[in-house]
Amino acid sequence: MQSTERTAKRDGARRPAGGRHPARPVLFAVEDDPSTLELLRDVAVHAGWALRGFTQLADFERAVAERVPDLVILDDDLPDGRGGDRARELRRDRRLRDVPVIVCTAATPTRQAEIGAWAPVVSKPFSLGEIERVLQDAVQRRSPEAHSAGG
Repeated sequence: MQSTERTAKRDGARRPAGGRHPARPVLFAVEDDPSTLELLRDVAVHAGWALRGFTQLADFERAVAERVPDLVILDDDLPDGRGGDRARELRRDRRLRDVPVIVCTAATPTRQAEIGAWAPVVSKPFSLGEIERVLQDAVQRRSPEAHSAGG
């Protein structure tokens, strides 16, 4: 079992159903840099998310075949493909097209503009505040009725 899978279990991505705690939204993050993945995990868990981290697109593909996440963050430059291109493909998938997808990348401005045609882009290095805003925006899109009912 990869360390990212252990982290996911520790952080509740596979928490059994049936408790009184509401289910946390699940973030699938695909990032080949362990320190960046750990940073994303820390921010997500602090914001109330469960995170499943992957270092390769192939692992992400297996997981997304089993469960639709609430948000996907993809690194563009991965060992087995380009996350930005996968983001475009997710828009075409009936099952996944409504899942918010963010691409984090240190790519050139030209590549970032290309990706930006089909997914929001967060430039690396990113700030914690940027990722916190991404998570907050995804929660608001996920359940707008919860936010309007409170006011």
